[in-house]
Amino acid sequence: MNFRLVLNMLGKILLIMAALMLLPAVVSVCSGGTDLLAILASAAITAAVGGGMLLLKPKDTTFFAKEGFVVVALAWVVMSLLGALPFMFGGVFTNYMDAVFETASGFTTTGATVLSGGISAIPHGIGFWRCFIIFIGGMGVLVFVMAVLPLSKERSMYLMRAEVPGPSVGKLVAKAKDTALILYSIYFALMVLMAVMLLFGGMNVYEAFTTALSTAGTGGFMVYDAGFIGLSPYLQTVTTVFMLLFAVNFNLYYYILMRRIGDVTHNEELRWFLGVIAFSVITIAFDIRNLYGGVGHALRYSFFQVTSIISTTGFATADFNLWPEYSKFLLVLLMFVGGCAGSTAGGLKLSRVMLLFKSCTIEVKKMLRPRCVENVRLDGKPVDGQTVYNALTYFTFYIIILLIAGLIVSLDGLDFTTNFTAALSCLSNVGPGLSLVGPTGSFAIFSPLSKIVLMICMLLGRLEIFPMLV
Repeated sequence: MNFRLVLNMLGKILLIMAALMLLPAVVSVCSGGTDLLAILASAAITAAVGGGMLLLKPKDTTFFAKEGFVVVALAWVVMSLLGALPFMFGGVFTNYMDAVFETASGFTTTGATVLSGGISAIPHGIGFWRCFIIFIGGMGVLVFVMAVLPLSKERSMYLMRAEVPGPSVGKLVAKAKDTALILYSIYFALMVLMAVMLLFGGMNVYEAFTTALSTAGTGGFMVYDAGFIGLSPYLQTVTTVFMLLFAVNFNLYYYILMRRIGDVTHNEELRWFLGVIAFSVITIAFDIRNLYGGVGHALRYSFFQVTSIISTTGFATADFNLWPEYSKFLLVLLMFVGGCAGSTAGGLKLSRVMLLFKSCTIEVKKMLRPRCVENVRLDGKPVDGQTVYNALTYFTFYIIILLIAGLIVSLDGLDFTTNFTAALSCLSNVGPGLSLVGPTGSFAIFSPLSKIVLMICMLLGRLEIFPMLV
């Protein structure tokens, strides 16, 4: 392991993070906030730590997959530790553990909060930072590093494979660096478009951009205490549409720009994704129709909540803790599934669910017809056995980690629904769960041990387990 190279890379990442902290400092100045010194002090400390690491010049710049995994995993841990400084210096938290939990939740786009109120009273600079870290974590900070720093072809792909979600990673163009730049450009453009549309709905600039940043990263933090409850149908509809857009594979937007519409319409994962949403929206709307005076209003609530959960954004327009059992159970299943590969959403990813489903179907056929020779296919193309095996391995690790985390969290003595959905929500990077951690609840109820376990789940889920295990 080339530790000097790993630390040198971490130093570059922290210097970029320190530079990004200057943006909330500008917001603080523009809003006349009292949090400017807290943000600048945090940026200075982050820059000092990063600069110290940068002094460690590696003798050998050879970069292999193991270094890629370790850089990615350590980067997210260190960013969570230092990204918590504005919350501490700004007085939002007095407990460093809670500050790190909130930061890790933001960077991993989970959106689980330990704040039980007073969100609207947070100074604008730190409030912007709270939503901005979701935007940074959504596409991945290492993908951003690839886009702005000169890295070799091999180093770029090792970082991309370690951070980009999905069962397989490919390049849109010849160079991984150019692929990263294209993805971030699309990501940024969609975020700005959403912010503009929210401005037309009556939000001010601060509210519109913090909401758009949080939605783009499918994180779910807001600057309102009540979230989307009580906001206009226009704002809810715009947000629903963009949650859907950010949960779709970003490669498809590149195909649209290149006028390769056939690659979009024939994308099997997209068809499954829209089918799962349609089924969930219709059946939940029918199930909750009596709560909202008819199917019409129920469809609007159902569409928002289904999209919010399957995209793992975690916004809420209603307390779905009060919904019938069928609706709550289906929402839990959607937490497992998550969005599409190559999106900012969490969960298992629909492509993996498809691979596992098709693999099981083929195994049943082989029991009936032992001589049957059939391969798993996606988009009409055969999938190699290693990719299917990797999906099965990932699913196995996912379930094992979920059960262990749920067991440890249960030591706090809370009810089963709270413990299980808290662990699932953090591992799938969803945010709210059910019972005490529902959309109106808070993760502040957990002990320090449980918070550490849940933070590990967030990091495992965002980095898709293997970089953290390495």
